[in-house]
Amino acid sequence: MKHHLRFVVIAAAVFGLVGFKGIESTLASQTAQKAAAGPMLIAEVDLECSFFICDSTPKIRLSSPIRTGEKTVLTEGDQFYSEPAPEAELFRENDAWSILEFGSRIRGKNSSGTLGMLAFQRGRARVIRIEDGRALMQIEKACGAITKGNFLIPFKKGSILRGPELAYNFPFRKGDALTAQVILLDSNINQIARGHWALIDIGADQGLEPGRQLTAFRKEGTLPPQAIGNVIVIRVGARWATIKVLDSKDGIQMGDLIQVK
Repeated sequence: MKHHLRFVVIAAAVFGLVGFKGIESTLASQTAQKAAAGPMLIAEVDLECSFFICDSTPKIRLSSPIRTGEKTVLTEGDQFYSEPAPEAELFRENDAWSILEFGSRIRGKNSSGTLGMLAFQRGRARVIRIEDGRALMQIEKACGAITKGNFLIPFKKGSILRGPELAYNFPFRKGDALTAQVILLDSNINQIARGHWALIDIGADQGLEPGRQLTAFRKEGTLPPQAIGNVIVIRVGARWATIKVLDSKDGIQMGDLIQVK
């Protein structure tokens, strides 16, 4: 009996050691895979909390909080009613919707006329149920102040991205090289650095797509434009793109040039 008990104790110890090493090995492997994939280039917050240009104004707004009068600014976990949808089938239970606040119309330097209305993503809500054509929704994610009157559009899930950050010590190319200008900065500040967003005035019509890394240049006086940073496209429209600064040796400013690598 003693020999049997000793065997069980030794076996348990060996199994525990092997099991622990197995877990340790798995975690090490996952860490190595993540490191090999590179740093996070496009994160969930970039996809769900940045701004973009909307071609047309949505038809549905946030109507009122479910508990009228208690809160004017809503946050995660709060519930609200939408306005009735123009077509009842637009709302389906468990569907996610983006919450938008609209700004001014935006013009670009590379095309005539306006590009569209500036839209700030303020959060994401999910349909709980439908009542008389209206949706009762619950806020899952808040990126800013969510209030009555904000617009609602169906949520489109983007893809997060890991990978290497590309170098930006390239000379500026003249001629036919695809070049844009920065036409809007994050938070209306004078310059932005790593992690902040901006709008540029070229897009899918010029071949841009999410994940494309570009070089930022600064033109000063009579000198040729100098490379100052590396940015990545996180969202794209026909004639515009939302970019994120990955690295820079100087703050990105309005009017800076953005060129394909």
